[in-house]
Amino acid sequence: MIRRNSSHIRALLFCAIGLFLACADDDTPSATASLPELLTHAERRFHDGDLNSATASYRRALHKDSTSTVAMVGLARVYEVRGRLDLADRYRRRAFHLHYRIGTAAREAGDGVAARIAFDAAASAMPNHPMAPLKIGEMLLEAAQAESALVYLEKAALADPRFVDARMKLGTALLQVGRTEEAQASFEAAIELNINAVDAYLNLGEIYAGRGEWAQAAAHYDRALLIRPTSELARQGLQAAMEHL
Repeated sequence: MIRRNSSHIRALLFCAIGLFLACADDDTPSATASLPELLTHAERRFHDGDLNSATASYRRALHKDSTSTVAMVGLARVYEVRGRLDLADRYRRRAFHLHYRIGTAAREAGDGVAARIAFDAAASAMPNHPMAPLKIGEMLLEAAQAESALVYLEKAALADPRFVDARMKLGTALLQVGRTEEAQASFEAAIELNINAVDAYLNLGEIYAGRGEWAQAAAHYDRALLIRPTSELARQGLQAAMEHL
């Protein structure tokens, strides 16, 4: 009888130890966990490979704050690992658009620092989207930092080779740093994409005029004037080119 009781006690003891260890290993955030606590737990579980727990905590974080882009990107990473690229893209796009709207509003309000932070975050959420690097490049151009702007404008053009605005801004930056031939190629690419890209004709007219190729300059200014009859730059450029012919 004593032996049976001893065996029973040992079994209960082992069960208690197992339960204790299981509970000790269970770090599931409490029902009142804060947003930072939920995100920290989700990140830890994601790196441990516990995708179910990571997903649960990211979702709880997003439920607590529907604008948490950290949770959105976290869920995107989880779904990428799971092979659910459709859901991953959905969450990355949500994060991107939220940051992009914040950046646009900050830029319009004249807060360049906040705009840059938001656009950087948008670019991080969707590295292959052209709009965030384009906006950063535009801001750097406005600040007369053409060399720095080139890095971002080249990313924008590479992300979407058919993005006319990226080609135009890239050409402008290249022209400002004296890389004229590359600028010309960028403006010509813009025209191939949009035959009515009037600013591309104006810039090409300037390039040809700077080389003394007056017939080419006149042809491009004339085309710009045809598209935009009120353009004084085109009118003056054409007049100057015609005087040299």
